[in-house]
Amino acid sequence: MKPCRLRSTLIRGTVQLTAASILTRIIGLANRMILSRLIGAEGLGLYQMILPLYALLAVCSGLGLSGAVTKMVADRSATGDRTGRLQVRRIAIYLVFTAAAVVTVLLWAFLPFWERFSPDPRILSTLRLTPAAFLFAALSSILRSYSQGRGWMLPTALSGIAEQIVRVGMGLAAAYLLYPRGLESALLGLFGGIIAGEIACLGLLAVIKHPGDRSAPPRLPKTLSPRLLKELFSLALPILLIRLSTTITQTVESLMIPGRLQAAGFGAPEATALFGQLAGMAAPLLFLPTVLIIPLNTTLVPAVATAATLRLRGRLETLINLSLWGTLGLGALSAALLYTSAPFLTEALYGSSAAAGLVQKLAPLAPFAYLQFTTAAVLHGMGRPGCAVASDLCGTAVSLVLIYHLTALPHWGINGVACGYTAAFILIALLDYIMIQYFLKRV
Repeated sequence: MKPCRLRSTLIRGTVQLTAASILTRIIGLANRMILSRLIGAEGLGLYQMILPLYALLAVCSGLGLSGAVTKMVADRSATGDRTGRLQVRRIAIYLVFTAAAVVTVLLWAFLPFWERFSPDPRILSTLRLTPAAFLFAALSSILRSYSQGRGWMLPTALSGIAEQIVRVGMGLAAAYLLYPRGLESALLGLFGGIIAGEIACLGLLAVIKHPGDRSAPPRLPKTLSPRLLKELFSLALPILLIRLSTTITQTVESLMIPGRLQAAGFGAPEATALFGQLAGMAAPLLFLPTVLIIPLNTTLVPAVATAATLRLRGRLETLINLSLWGTLGLGALSAALLYTSAPFLTEALYGSSAAAGLVQKLAPLAPFAYLQFTTAAVLHGMGRPGCAVASDLCGTAVSLVLIYHLTALPHWGINGVACGYTAAFILIALLDYIMIQYFLKRV
């Protein structure tokens, strides 16, 4: 692919995903604003407990194949191998469908385990419904990744918008109707919106066709290629590990933080409300500017993969430098805005300034929080996802240790979580950057 065409594809894809991401974030922000007033901090705490569990099950169902599909399809698209990229998509769909079925059986078999370790039993009825959503989410991830690998970001943009509109619209309506029956019923309604959104997303991805696919597709071998399976899993395993690390960390935090707050002397409802302020109010504000980072990173993976495959070192250096400096610049601006405007933002968005102090504590982390997304995307595109896994695991381990010990201390409390996040974000970004510079010299 010529440099000018590569640049045009990257810019067009980034613009499409950024526009879609801004729209979906606006819808999501409106959703948070309404939810904070409808179900309060305690309800948000319950909602934030179930979301990491759902994300963990969805990651297990997806097997980390989405990132591998993007990389492999990008490689084959660069060499014009249409049959190869279609084989990759077909094999990946078979694998995630099988994995989703296995995860469903295991979930229902281990429900007594969840009942024992859940910090609040009101999330258990919603947990039983998760298979109705993560199957569709796993299948959608493969179709999106196939399009991304071809440098075509429009399906990802449109499906994301459709998923968010259906999810928020139906979820809020159901939560409003069911809220008089209690927070547990409202949570069921919200998750019903998630199920409807994932179905809408998959349906749209299934009907959108690439403009270059007008000719009849080639006949594919009926048997699975051992060579493709080996390549797929060699790329998917590190990606699966890093996503498992992220989702397991979020799941452990959603179970551990309320429990450690209770150990610090807070009552169960108060601990749930504090967790709701952290995970449902402060953290979404911190990561809101990633509406500009994630679309860039999504297009960055196939662009870096193509440049690395064709050994275009100059182009690769340009992509890396622009993405890293752009991320740092956005992070610095976001940190200043969040720190100075925290009371106003929380009052305007959530109808309460209770979470303003947490927002100010998290604000200085913005540059490092955003940078870890970009550095991980670069390493994935360079075919080194295992390195991103290693740095993420190091940061995660340090974070969990600090959160566990500090949050239970009465004079630390929820501030112990902010300390753990600080250590994790800085360490992950630094380790990723060192490895990027090392591998760049070998291109």
